Amino acid sequence: MEMAVRLTAALNLNDMPRKKINIDWKKVDRMLEAGCTGTEVAASLGIHPDTLYLRCEAEHKLGFSDYSANKRASGDRMLKVKQMELAMKGDKTMLVWLGKQRLNQSNKLETKVEDVTKNLPDWMDESDEDE
Repeated sequence: MEMAVRLTAALNLNDMPRKKINIDWKKVDRMLEAGCTGTEVAASLGIHPDTLYLRCEAEHKLGFSDYSANKRASGDRMLKVKQMELAMKGDKTMLVWLGKQRLNQSNKLETKVEDVTKNLPDWMDESDEDE
């Protein structure tokens, strides 16, 4: 009988709802914009990734993959704007980098190949057909 009481008590404790963990969605958004993965975000919040994914669907009505893709695109956009601002302020390194990335510009090395057969002694001339 005592075993049954303990078992029932254990089952009742497991049936109790857990305390709802607050998720700082601004922090989540900043981390996703920076390119962090869902696992990294969840770890920083001290929660299981599945908790983050389920809460995202419940609170944002959007799957986590779509939510994180939107936030990452937002981060990419902000980064591009900042890079362009730096370039337009005269940052030469950024100007060169953006030129290479967006305009397919490159540092071209010119190599000059000379015809080495022009100055060969007569006995090394390959045009002889005596052989």
